[in-house]
Amino acid sequence: MRRRPIFLLLAAVALLLLAPAAEASCIRRHEVPIASGTSPSGLNWNVSGSIGNNGSCREWLFGMDFELEGAANWGWGTGIPTGGHLGRGFDIEASDDLLEDGSYRVFSGTVTGEVAKVLITLSNNKHLAIRPKAPPARLRRIVWLHNARYFVEYYRPDAFVTGVATFSASGQLLYRDKTFEGF
Repeated sequence: MRRRPIFLLLAAVALLLLAPAAEASCIRRHEVPIASGTSPSGLNWNVSGSIGNNGSCREWLFGMDFELEGAANWGWGTGIPTGGHLGRGFDIEASDDLLEDGSYRVFSGTVTGEVAKVLITLSNNKHLAIRPKAPPARLRRIVWLHNARYFVEYYRPDAFVTGVATFSASGQLLYRDKTFEGF
């Protein structure tokens, strides 16, 4: 009957060794400023990313927030693997908003790193090409920002977004939504 105490001792040691590894996947909710700028009419905009546990330490909740002065403050969030980033299954999260003074519209959002161009179709059948930007180099070391790209594009309010398509650097169509309805 000596095997039982040894087995219990080994199980206790294993739990002590594995507990720090499980705790390491837990992440404290926090936000990181990614980019900021000024609209053509002189209003400020900011983009930030956030991360935290998604109900448990087994999955993280990644999100991005857009503060568009004079237009909208909006954000989105999605679960990502612990220690990971946006996957290939993520298409686009975007919003099309009119500035309060009516001078411009602003199309903002997030895509994955595979996307080199976002082509939007406007209600007047014109198209606008947008090149998503990666976070600054100092932030790309953060694992959960590796595969995220953002865009903030101001355009004349002659029309609004009715369709969205994303393309890779080689021109391959990655995603298309012909009935886009922004927030």
